[in-house]
Amino acid sequence: MVRKSMIVAAATLLAPVAAGAHHPFAAFFDDSRMVKIQGEVEAYRFGNPHGSIVLKVQSRSGDTHMWRVETSAPVTLQRRGWSRDTLKVGQKVMIEGWQARNGQRYLRLRQAYDANGKPVVQQAFNTKDD
Repeated sequence: MVRKSMIVAAATLLAPVAAGAHHPFAAFFDDSRMVKIQGEVEAYRFGNPHGSIVLKVQSRSGDTHMWRVETSAPVTLQRRGWSRDTLKVGQKVMIEGWQARNGQRYLRLRQAYDANGKPVVQQAFNTKDD
């Protein structure tokens, strides 16, 4: 009984943390600020609540910057043709997405293209995808 109570208490304490990890599009991203960045995949995470891509991007001045790209949840990614193997570390890609409202190097994925400009998957995301 004590063990069951401890599990319930722990779940109750952690629930707000898990809920805070999932957020609506409009809270972080500006649907009027579509940007495209080109670079090399540093990391690709296919996980909940959202997947992510870290892209190493070289600016016109030659400086290198890391951009974080938020994707949809794995179930939504799979419906659009994505898998754990869609992107590889070191792969050159161009990412199109909505930039963060605060101007940081943070995007919400709309579409990804390979080095030849071909979409990685055929169906792009929109502002309503989770």
